[in-house]
Amino acid sequence: MNHPSGVLAEGVYDITIDWPVFLSQLFGFAVIVFVAVKWIVPPVKTLMAKSQEVVRKQLEESEQAAVRLTEAKRAYDNALAQAQAELEVLRADAKADAESIIAQMREAAAAEVDRVRKQGRAQILQLRRQMIRDLETDLAAAMLELTEEKVRNRVSTPQAKSDSIERFLEDLEALANSGSGVQRQVQPRWN
Repeated sequence: MNHPSGVLAEGVYDITIDWPVFLSQLFGFAVIVFVAVKWIVPPVKTLMAKSQEVVRKQLEESEQAAVRLTEAKRAYDNALAQAQAELEVLRADAKADAESIIAQMREAAAAEVDRVRKQGRAQILQLRRQMIRDLETDLAAAMLELTEEKVRNRVSTPQAKSDSIERFLEDLEALANSGSGVQRQVQPRWN
């Protein structure tokens, strides 16, 4: 169904081939392909080769990193086991040290308690003696004050004053009458 005028189909769609345009476009396409193959493909190939090399190196490094990771895990596990063992030794040593320190502290505390008890007993004894002296002094002062008050109460009445003056004068007269050399002590009778 080739039509000499270059019409391929008739009807709703009119498709025609314009040979000069077709050949110029085909030539332009061939030039583009030639330029792409000549100047674009080689740099792209080298870039792809370089990126493939980079990827290959990264894969190798990744494998080496995986090996190092495995070795590091083993080393970590070994170090962890050693640390656990050392921790147990340290705990045992610390417990022994703590027990010896506690024993020393108890001994020191017992000695300090004995020293404080002795010092406290001595201080209590000293305070007791001081308190007894103070109480004796206070008691003597209170007795003296009470006696003075009783004497004042007895002497404060006019009758008691005149009686005591009479007794004093009688004692003086008796003393004056017995002036022969015999001295007798006069005791007041105020009670």
